[in-house]
Amino acid sequence: MNTIELTSTQFRRNQKKYLDMAAEGMQIILLRGKELFCISNISKEADFDDETKKAIENSRQQFRDGECTVCSTDEELKAYFDSL
Repeated sequence: MNTIELTSTQFRRNQKKYLDMAAEGMQIILLRGKELFCISNISKEADFDDETKKAIENSRQQFRDGECTVCSTDEELKAYFDSL
């Protein structure tokens, strides 16, 4: 799997580009200050342990239940990132 590292600002400016890259199998490492985040296409991952499967299902349920932040526009997304 190929990997690319970028800052949160770079990701914000080109979100579609990087998500498209993740969809094609590239792993995206997002740097925010001293924190690292991984963006990858989990639907293409072959195998997960039970704990990871549980965490993914929990996240999906939280989304279905509205227990998340949803950004529908670029402005909402920018405001959300700026608030972090």
